[in-house]
This record gives sequence, structure tokens and C-alpha cells, in this order.
Amino acid sequence: MPNFDTHFYKSSIFIVILSFLLYILGNFFLPLYGKITVSLIEHFQSLFLLFMCGYSYFYAKRVKNHSNLYKFWIWTIFWWFMLFGRGISWGRDFFPDVPRFYYKIIASIIMTIPLLTIFLPTIRHEITRRYKYDTIPVWHLFFAFLFLGIADTAEHRRLGYQWLVLNPERKDLIEELMEIPCLLSLALTTFYMQKNEQKRLNKSC
Repeated sequence: MPNFDTHFYKSSIFIVILSFLLYILGNFFLPLYGKITVSLIEHFQSLFLLFMCGYSYFYAKRVKNHSNLYKFWIWTIFWWFMLFGRGISWGRDFFPDVPRFYYKIIASIIMTIPLLTIFLPTIRHEITRRYKYDTIPVWHLFFAFLFLGIADTAEHRRLGYQWLVLNPERKDLIEELMEIPCLLSLALTTFYMQKNEQKRLNKSC
């Protein structure tokens, strides 16, 4: 059974405060400027996801002497890159005149790689080991799924939409803003896992 860390860290408090600020700013204060504000937020998210790709790669190099760990963190790069690809609509944001058929092919390839590589023995073994023996940061993961659901509510007008988006013209803005604490929570989960991993490796030295 996994170990659950239910401690409410300062980083979790930051996520809560940030989400409320983004909700208030998005509904009342941030100017839309057409779609410019939404586009800027999307570009910020894309840069952040690229940063996480690079960060994960350099961390993987730190543990390259531990084959399973190295392969696991390389595998996580595929997930960060998939989120990046989704964020830029698989490239359609930059080349809108290219037929959608090509973007469907690109999306299929980028999504297939991390999904299929789950079945590699090394990756499956490492996922199982982490589930059984590593500590899981409950609040970081909870906030990641929570704000993913909130962003989805804004995008697809699900239950609670009327309290989340007070002005329908701001629907896209609220969706993008609510994705920010989701992505930050995923990054915090990554940092938490790496910090504990380094402690374990240092003890074994």
C-alpha cells in the first residue's frame, strides 16, 4: 500500500490563494482585449510546459546511473510534451491554414508514445514500485485533479458553470486561468517526488 502524505504544505496554501485570485481577476478585472489576453495565458502555459520538459530531462541526467529512474523520468517528458502539444492545438495555433487531418496525425503520435510506453517492463515496474513504497502528496494531486475538473467545467459548461463563469464572454479566460493551478500542482507533485527520491538515494550512498 502507498504512503499518503496529507500534510497541507505552504505550496498548497499558495495554490488555494492563487486560484481565488485568478477567479476574481478573471471574472472582474482582467481585460479581454479581444482574444489577446487568453492567447498570452496560453503561451505562458506552453512555455511552462516546455520548461518542465527541459527540467525533467536535466533531472533524469542526474540519476542516469540508476537505469529504472532514468527511464521513468524520460518517460515523464513525453507526458509534459503531450500537454504542451494539446495546449497549442498540436501546432494549429501557429499554422492555422494547414489541413486538420495533419494535426490529427500529429496528435495521435504524440498521445500514443506516452500511453504505449506504459507497457514497457521498466516503466511498469517503476510505477508499481512508486505506488507501493513511495510517499504520495495527497493535496498536490487533489488540486491537480480538482482544477482540471474546474477548467473542464468552464470549457464544457458543466454543472456549476454559472457560478464559475459570471460572464459568458469570459468563458475561455476562466478556463485558461483555472488550468494554471492545475499545471502548478502537477509540477509540485514532480518536485515532491524528486526531493524524496534524492533523500533515498543519498541514504543509500
